[in-house]
Amino acid sequence: MPCRSQSLGVSSLFCLSVLAMHTLPAQGDTGINDLIVSQSFQIRAEIVPGCLLGAGGSDATSFGSISFGQISTLPSNLDTASTPGNGSIVLQCSPGTAVTIAFNAGLNASSVGGGRYLARGAERLRYQLYQDAARNIVWGDGNNGGTRMSINFPVGGATQTYTVYARLFSVSPLPSAGIYTDTITVTVSY
Repeated sequence: MPCRSQSLGVSSLFCLSVLAMHTLPAQGDTGINDLIVSQSFQIRAEIVPGCLLGAGGSDATSFGSISFGQISTLPSNLDTASTPGNGSIVLQCSPGTAVTIAFNAGLNASSVGGGRYLARGAERLRYQLYQDAARNIVWGDGNNGGTRMSINFPVGGATQTYTVYARLFSVSPLPSAGIYTDTITVTVSY
């Protein structure tokens, strides 16, 4: 119903009220016509091949020592094997990672084909490191007369331990009394 000019009375007030409701803009958000806006984002992780040396949360600084113990005679070969913390190679790698474990010749030999040497000054004791308990596979780097170990890290495998088999070769007479040592560098490649 259109509004007409009239004298102020009840019908004029009604006309002004209807006019105000239809023509005046809203003065605030009433919440009735709110829109919902959505946006997504991606969460991602990439596992890359990698290894940690040792069983802890960071690389171990040493795999320990392999000891042939105290000997006073050596008429036949003396065999020993490493244990975790005493020469065994302990690794944590991404599952399925192709890994090689290589040993250098040590401080007292350039090639491992004829053996490695424990030394005390100029005196030597010949020894060797192997990948297998039968002591058939000399552990080296592929270029120094020995074979590097190649593995695919097991899927679902956590920490893996690789035993080092050692042999101290017989000798007569023994060199002089004292402690004979060598240091082997282990290189893990992936």
